[in-house]
Amino acid sequence: MNKYDMRNVQIIDNLLENLINEDVLAALKEFVLTINDKIIESLIGKDKKNYFLLISTRNSIFLLCFNQFEKDSLKVQQRQKADVREVKFLRGAPNGKFSIIFANDQWKFNHIFRGRVFDFLQDVKPRDINNAGYDYTIRGEFHQLLDPDHAEEIDRLRKYMQDGHISHYEYDDYNPSISKAGK
Repeated sequence: MNKYDMRNVQIIDNLLENLINEDVLAALKEFVLTINDKIIESLIGKDKKNYFLLISTRNSIFLLCFNQFEKDSLKVQQRQKADVREVKFLRGAPNGKFSIIFANDQWKFNHIFRGRVFDFLQDVKPRDINNAGYDYTIRGEFHQLLDPDHAEEIDRLRKYMQDGHISHYEYDDYNPSISKAGK
């Protein structure tokens, strides 16, 4: 059991509370225990006769389609966040609507009734990570920024933070150019 298992199951419990059959919920929880990563965002919606659950983790997006009464109806698709080319937000929940465009595929969703559609898309959308420019630093201040070794380290830290591996506070702690007064 990894450190995210209980949190992930609790997220699924809260999202699907009083919505589906206990056997189907148990099958979903069993799948969630196999993810081995932290769930960042989740949404639940309904198609003609099936429900779908969208889960985003640090590196992946999962689409789980299921019938609320049939335990064996669970179908899972997994895509990498790196494969996302564009996202289109049309409407928030309830009755949310959006699409995710991949290199050679597209997922369209209507009738999202639980979860935060905009937050999910912010997590999933592709990000351009900019390299910092160190040409305009003030001479004599923040000497670490003038050192090319530190510049590369700061860029790696920024990318690591933007990918979700460390928090903004950890970025501040590890960044050699930020003063650590009181620490």
